[in-house]
Amino acid sequence: MRIPSIDVETSMIELGLLPDGSLEAPEDFDVAGWYAAGPEPGEPGPSVIAGHVDSQHGPAVFYRLRELQPGAEVEVQAEDGTSVDFRVERIEMHPKDAFPTEAVYADTPGPTLRLITCGGEFDRDEGSYRDNVVVFATLA
Repeated sequence: MRIPSIDVETSMIELGLLPDGSLEAPEDFDVAGWYAAGPEPGEPGPSVIAGHVDSQHGPAVFYRLRELQPGAEVEVQAEDGTSVDFRVERIEMHPKDAFPTEAVYADTPGPTLRLITCGGEFDRDEGSYRDNVVVFATLA
C-alpha cells in the first residue's frame, strides 16, 4: 500500500478479530494489516486496513494518517500485482469507547476503504491512546 502525500509505503498482513470482537493490530509497527474477513480492496464493500501510530521507539506506519486531506490518493496493490486507487473523502476521530463500527464495517454498494489507527491523547494508565483516527476513502 502507498499513500504518497504522507510518505507511506508498506506491505500488508492479514488481520482477524480478538476474542472481544475488536480488530487485532499488526504485531509489526511498520506494517499495516487488512481485515481478511472483509472485502479485499477493490471488491464491493468496505476494506478495512489498520496500522499503529507509534511505538516506544518512535513513529509507526500510520503516524501521519491524521494529516491526510480529502482528495489524497491511497494505492493498494494486490498479490497479483494489480493496484486499486482510492481517494480520501474524510478523516474522523472518535473515542475508542464510541468507535463508529456501523460506519466503518457497513456494506457499501461499491468498493470503499477504511484506514484506522490510534489518535488523541495517550492514556498512561491504560497504556494506549484514547481515540481512533478513521479515514474514509472511495474508489478513484
